[in-house]
Amino acid sequence: MDVVGNNIANVNTQAFKRSRVAFNEVLGQQLLGVGRTAGGTGVNPSFVGQGVAVGSIDQNWTQGALETTNVATDLALNGSGYFVTQGLDGQILTRAGNFVFNQEGILVTGTSGLKVQAFRIDENGEVDMSQLSDVQIDFAAQAPPKFTENMAIGGNLPADAPIGEEVTLSNKIYDEQGNVLNVVTRFTKTAENEWSFSIENDEGGFTAATGTMTFNVDGSLDTPDSVGLTWDTDFVTSGATLTVDFSGMTQYGGSSTATVRDQDGYASGKMSSFTIDPSGTIKLNFTNGQQERVYQLAISDVDNPNGLEQLGENFYAPTAASGETVTGRAGNELQTTIVAGTLEMSNVDLAEEFTSMIIAQRGYQASARVITTSDEILQETVQLKR
Repeated sequence: MDVVGNNIANVNTQAFKRSRVAFNEVLGQQLLGVGRTAGGTGVNPSFVGQGVAVGSIDQNWTQGALETTNVATDLALNGSGYFVTQGLDGQILTRAGNFVFNQEGILVTGTSGLKVQAFRIDENGEVDMSQLSDVQIDFAAQAPPKFTENMAIGGNLPADAPIGEEVTLSNKIYDEQGNVLNVVTRFTKTAENEWSFSIENDEGGFTAATGTMTFNVDGSLDTPDSVGLTWDTDFVTSGATLTVDFSGMTQYGGSSTATVRDQDGYASGKMSSFTIDPSGTIKLNFTNGQQERVYQLAISDVDNPNGLEQLGENFYAPTAASGETVTGRAGNELQTTIVAGTLEMSNVDLAEEFTSMIIAQRGYQASARVITTSDEILQETVQLKR
């Protein structure tokens, strides 16, 4: 009844796993031993048990339902395993993912403030599996700018345009400090299947480029595929170049569709939000459209979950009975996924628990009736003298 009552009490506890009791019979005394009858037939031994005892209390580790919360730091494990937190005496495991960031920007458990553990991702995007670390995010972080090294121009220049026709494109690029520079690209038809081009900017950020672009009879680009411009040292470190790719240009009949398709520079940006993907990778999003991978959450698992020591508050500690702890990453070393914005709920089935309660009550009533009946028999035995 204590176990059933605890299950029912925790029906709404996050990631709670219901328990069950396994009973063992208690061997009492042997009334008759092994023997033989006069005819030589064997006689089975006879035992009288002394009731029942608790053999074990095991937990049911089946997956609980996932409830959507839309809170970015609420995490649920879809599969086996546990989140890893750092306690005073070592690692503590939990499946309850109601995490929050504290005043220092460290990801901690919502109840006890234990620090959630993860693998750090370096500036090259490599995950450092050598050690675990706290998840700490600087919410005032800024992404550095990047100067434009490549620009791509594509689209169509009209083959039926008259000589002297001009097509002008304007776009923005960035210098090394993230300042915006305006670039103007002009195409002027100078002859059949031939266009002159010029690329320049008002600020003088780089050397202007001029040249002639020729097309084949079928409208495909002949030369040049690209052109290189040298950045001015007042804007970008000496020796840096800006490559303009023309490979997407064509000359067909019709209107002009020429446009600057892409450029790889960007200004600096402030952190705007963060996301956690199914592998547990924490990504910082910046206002300049950039994204930075900073941590990957650590997940642990054990061979025998029922050997874990329950510490309360949804925490567990590994023991010798639970077996060796395996720590890795979701979707890599461990076949589980992390669902952000959700919490795992209790796997308690109220209907099943109330059924177990009724069965336990009826069993107790039957046992009590046996005691009452035995008392009546003893009373009759005492009264035989009378």
